[in-house]
Amino acid sequence: MASVLPNSREQTISWFTERIDEWAAKASAIGLTAAQVTELATRLAAAEASFDTAVASRIASKNATVNFYNDTDDLKSYGADLIKVIKAFAESSDDPSVYATASVPPPAPPTPAGAPPQPTELTATLMPGGSLRLGWKGTVSQSAYFSIFRKAEGETSFTMLDSTDEKFFEDSSIPAGANTVVYYIQARRDEFRVDSNWFQVSFGATGATSIALAA
Repeated sequence: MASVLPNSREQTISWFTERIDEWAAKASAIGLTAAQVTELATRLAAAEASFDTAVASRIASKNATVNFYNDTDDLKSYGADLIKVIKAFAESSDDPSVYATASVPPPAPPTPAGAPPQPTELTATLMPGGSLRLGWKGTVSQSAYFSIFRKAEGETSFTMLDSTDEKFFEDSSIPAGANTVVYYIQARRDEFRVDSNWFQVSFGATGATSIALAA
């Protein structure tokens, strides 16, 4: 029998469905009684009905799962909006007890941002009016900014020229007659200070600039 009947339940139903009418018409010719064929038809009908019920149940289960997902997503979205309202109320009223009353955890204190990265890839471009445009790479995220320091030829210490949250600065106050100037960029955030490497700009006779890292 195992070599005749299909393995799957659905195919078994199809197999008997294809033969039941012919077996009923030719029962005696194939060695069966009418009662046996009638019982087979009854069991086939029961299997078909159960299969239809199972298919309907799977469809209903799938639809119910989709509805469950949609409803819980909607609940989560709306509930999240209400939690935002609760938090905003706690902040605006300056009343931390609101969080405990609502059983909502208060916001965690902000994590300190730490030191900003070192400014890198320093460049200098001589502008037509004689000023020097400085550029560099760095970050201004989380309130970071930059201070520009310069030491001209003949000076013994650096002077801070300005602070900016841009990644460029135009120096228009280079002392007249200076053949070289040395710069460094300092990245700042809160109490942190991170200096770039020093870089020296030399002015040639034609007014062109050459740049080299200063020791």
